[in-house]
Amino acid sequence: MFNPKKILVPTDFSEGEDRRSVYALRQAIEIASQFNAELIILHVISENVSHMPLFFLDDEKLAGLQDKLKEHSEHELQKLKEKYVSDDIKVSYKIRQGSAYHEILEEEKESKVDLIVISSRGHSHLTEFFYGSTTEKVVRRATCSVLVVRNINERDGN
Repeated sequence: MFNPKKILVPTDFSEGEDRRSVYALRQAIEIASQFNAELIILHVISENVSHMPLFFLDDEKLAGLQDKLKEHSEHELQKLKEKYVSDDIKVSYKIRQGSAYHEILEEEKESKVDLIVISSRGHSHLTEFFYGSTTEKVVRRATCSVLVVRNINERDGN
């Protein structure tokens, strides 16, 4: 019987009208509660920040921008934890920087997770069209089980 002990749930903080990350997080919390599993909430800061044509920023200002992104990510992760995760679930949060799918897979290996719970789509539909979705790449390359969570609007065809 499948009995996950560590569950990884990546988030891009999409809490807007489609709330994709929230659906995945809630599903992961439910599974973690059912199996008394540890929950790892992961946010990946895109590697694109350091590759953007920010010619007007010197190295010091670019490092400051990256520090602000990390600080913002820590704040958002803490908000998610406080808003959705009950005290009876062991939870940690991690921030990585790079390509989302690559960092998710690296975290899977490093933390030895049994299950990845991921939303069906993130922010950029245009990026998905040209390069494939992060979710699709994670599903294809993960060595553990992956649960892909769709929100209600996707099931209704909206």
